[in-house]
Amino acid sequence: MTTATTAQTTPTMCLRHGDFHVMDSDCWGATMDWYVDHQHLGDQASRDLYLAAVEREMLDNLIRSCS
Repeated sequence: MTTATTAQTTPTMCLRHGDFHVMDSDCWGATMDWYVDHQHLGDQASRDLYLAAVEREMLDNLIRSCS
């Protein structure tokens, strides 16, 4: 039970929103879709690429907000 509660309140890097926040089911769905689309990569490579994609989206959001 503690694990489920922790998972719901722990902020995570979200590609859908380009943000670091507590993800909802839509966020997790987008994350899982991304991993399915990149399953041909190894585990570490897919994690690294996902984190890079989230970081890029965060930077893009920041640039848009400053324009």
